[in-house]
Amino acid sequence: MSLRACVLALFILPLQCFGHSLSDSYLELHVNDDAVSGHWQIAVRDLELAIGVDSNADSEVSWGELQAKEQAMQAYARSNLQIKRGEIACAYTFGTMMLSDLNAGMFVYFPLSSQCANTGDTTLQYDLLFDIDSTHRGIATIYEYERLHSLLFTPQQRSVTLAQGSASLVNHMKNFVIEGVWHIWIGLDHILFLVALLLPIVLGRKESRTQNLNFGNMFSEILKVVTAFTVAHSITLILASLNIMSLPSRLVESLIALSVAISGLNIIVPIFRGRHWQVAFGFGLIHGFGFAGVLSDLSLPTAQYISGLLSFNLGVEFGQLAIVLVLVPLLILLSGPKPTRLATRACAGVLITAFGALWVAERYWDLSIASLV
Repeated sequence: MSLRACVLALFILPLQCFGHSLSDSYLELHVNDDAVSGHWQIAVRDLELAIGVDSNADSEVSWGELQAKEQAMQAYARSNLQIKRGEIACAYTFGTMMLSDLNAGMFVYFPLSSQCANTGDTTLQYDLLFDIDSTHRGIATIYEYERLHSLLFTPQQRSVTLAQGSASLVNHMKNFVIEGVWHIWIGLDHILFLVALLLPIVLGRKESRTQNLNFGNMFSEILKVVTAFTVAHSITLILASLNIMSLPSRLVESLIALSVAISGLNIIVPIFRGRHWQVAFGFGLIHGFGFAGVLSDLSLPTAQYISGLLSFNLGVEFGQLAIVLVLVPLLILLSGPKPTRLATRACAGVLITAFGALWVAERYWDLSIASLV
């Protein structure tokens, strides 16, 4: 990796992605005979992105600004959610909006109700935000008579028909496994933390007397780091999701950013001094609170919540394993002679530390770095 490429990446990459701000909405519906009722929670930041609710452009959305845009927000939401019974569309209306403070941030809460045909399967068509944010996910919980459906709407899966008898534990768990995988794959902060821990192990390994690279010790250290991180974030993910332990989301996200910055600095200056798995466990406890945000914001019956929790955690592990399986061979290919390894470590260390520092500033001090560069 050339110095020029490193410097260019340092200035360009932070403008492209600012961490772990997931875009999810939460839809809950109760389907009975000829009526559908429930609520839809959409993040304020997503509504700002879609239609612009910050009228005075001060980067703060007030309740007055939301009230002024209530009709526009309802129209936007209604145009992106269609509910049908059989071949007939249900005409639904929104009640008075409210605000809900979830782990993922501030959400606008729209009560909704409708009258539908009393025969035929129920079909939902969901298109919210997909045209401007491909990472958006619609998480829906549908209570249809005695059946519960857990649905995940994505740009690739926008329409679902609730055929009679289609609800199943397998589908419920599959959706949460997918959400867990997706959660870590788009979490650049989690990925960079893993990169920062594994890079010194791979590129800093010593050569034996025969000049063959000591892969045995390297893979042993990698296994320790990945296992420690997995165990740690699984512990706090479960505890936080079950409301046994909790931390303020702003503090959690700031500490996750700090873990990235410190781990990036360790690539340049070996402050961990071989204690990578211990650091992975300690910071992994913090990352687990970050993973728990999606589940903590859902209202599910106990049995479905537990199965969703276990499936989501399994998905996170699958996603993490995929990252490691790609990352380690890539780092080995970047090894080369010692000068190359040193240059790669220096460049990566600067980049990761810079990312972490920018995220700390954004998350803890509410500084908008993108608007300053």
